Amino acid sequence: MSFMKEVNAENILASIIIPPRPTILLQIEEAREQDASLAEIAELIALDISLSAVVLKTINSAYYGLSDKVTSLKQAVSLLGLENTTMLITGLSLRNIPTTLHNIDVFWNHSSKIASISAFIAQYMGGVKGLNGINKEEAQLYGLFQNCGKILLSQKFEDYDDTLRMATGFAETLIEFEKQRHRTDHALAGGLLSAAWCLPTRITVAIRYHHEIGVFRDGAVSDQVLTLIAINHLAEYLANQNSPTTDNEYTESGWETNKEELMNFLKITDSDLEDLKVQVNELLNHLSELK
Repeated sequence: MSFMKEVNAENILASIIIPPRPTILLQIEEAREQDASLAEIAELIALDISLSAVVLKTINSAYYGLSDKVTSLKQAVSLLGLENTTMLITGLSLRNIPTTLHNIDVFWNHSSKIASISAFIAQYMGGVKGLNGINKEEAQLYGLFQNCGKILLSQKFEDYDDTLRMATGFAETLIEFEKQRHRTDHALAGGLLSAAWCLPTRITVAIRYHHEIGVFRDGAVSDQVLTLIAINHLAEYLANQNSPTTDNEYTESGWETNKEELMNFLKITDSDLEDLKVQVNELLNHLSELK
């Protein structure tokens, strides 16, 4: 299954504006390839005042519970770790893409919630090494970017909000709604953005096919891609169990209609699922208290 061949076949590159990869992400990648120290990478981040402020705000948040306030960017990067720092900057860069999406705060809150639950699932079910090779950082990044294509479609099509409202509560039909109304869909657009920003290939592929349950049967993608997709469907389901009416406009889980297949892939039982509900409720309640 060739992602770029499909992109060329549908010929949408000329009609949807794909934001270029942020310079800071390119600079960090180049620095890492040259085995730069954390201090050198912190110096790169320090050149952007807004990014520096977010990194410091994050490490000093109640989530990390540090007794002493961190004022040094170098120390903040060291405490967060390079992977978390890079993911934080990538997520912030995504939020900076202009959009006309209705209730954008709800969209970002929902995406952040799904990202947090996905990270929890990967670690809870897979331990330190992650689930099927997917660690919590990668699961979190995928959760944040999975629906980024909606941002791009909202830029291109003035009536895209109407499309989302029409498809509310019927996640399995959203892609078809989009194709009928706009001749493309958010999964394809999101895959384009992920590829342009040089996210891991399996994240790009998972974004592209996250609505296509058939990939669990045809053997066309890797187990890591399937794991990302399955984790995300489970995260959407668990989030909806926690607050069933809050995020409906942006909820698109295919868990209920594909529950047996997804549970078999993840090798979980009904008892495991009930346990996860309890654990995720505790997680979300904890995160809510930190706000």
